[in-house]
Amino acid sequence: MRSLSFTDHIARLNPKIVGWRNYYYTNYSQRKLAKLDGYILQRFTRWYAKKRQKRRWMSSFHEVKFQTKQSGLKTLL
Repeated sequence: MRSLSFTDHIARLNPKIVGWRNYYYTNYSQRKLAKLDGYILQRFTRWYAKKRQKRRWMSSFHEVKFQTKQSGLKTLL
């Protein structure tokens, strides 16, 4: 999966996120969905660090967060 680009991953993941949001969203599930959003962002950051062969994945967290917002990654909230 490292051969795919950032936008390809987002294009594949967006329909799933929208489906999860439509199925699981209630007033009581917002805290769990926020945790899941954080997990998705963490996995993107780890993937990005591995693709760029960086040893520490947290150093690229803000860069990945900015890129996901620019590329149009949907959120669960």
